[in-house]
Amino acid sequence: MANIRILETGIDVSDILAQLKQYPEDWFNQRKIENTGSLLDRGYADIPVGNLQLVVGAVTKAEDFVGDSELCVPTDAFKRHTAVLHKLVQLGFRDISRCGFLSLEVGGFVGQHIDEGTYYLTRDRYHLSIQGSYDYTVGGETVRIEPGMLIWFNNKLMHGTQNVGDCTRITFVFDVKNPELVALQKEKMYNKSLGEVK
Repeated sequence: MANIRILETGIDVSDILAQLKQYPEDWFNQRKIENTGSLLDRGYADIPVGNLQLVVGAVTKAEDFVGDSELCVPTDAFKRHTAVLHKLVQLGFRDISRCGFLSLEVGGFVGQHIDEGTYYLTRDRYHLSIQGSYDYTVGGETVRIEPGMLIWFNNKLMHGTQNVGDCTRITFVFDVKNPELVALQKEKMYNKSLGEVK
């Protein structure tokens, strides 16, 4: 598949799940994060309350769009949820941008959407599945995701998910800068500036 890739399976996520159970209040402390609002506040009404962001996007002015901002701010929960961060280092990820846990109730779904804004143009997006089974669809391709799976997907295409398991789905979503995408964006900006000079 071109739009979703399973990178690894059978990853032990028990320590991550244990830490989530140790700090259940973190799921509900983030209804409003300064200068960003919650996913529900930004129009994603099909995502239930219960997302636990570790690093969020931020803006300097209220009228700015967080998707066009490079600012990334750790939340208070970042200091408590170290197990997932250590796991990512073990898996070879060292420079994480925005990240957090997303929950989805049994039978729940997230409608097809594209992650919009210039922030996403230079980053790859990954999921590390923590609990539950879900179907993930990207660009018309669907994969069944199980706990302990690490996937990459093209979030510049339409994507969405449905919880097909018998418990709340929890996945850890994280962004990583892609040097090839960074170079491509620099080249586009350079070519645009040359066109403006002519």
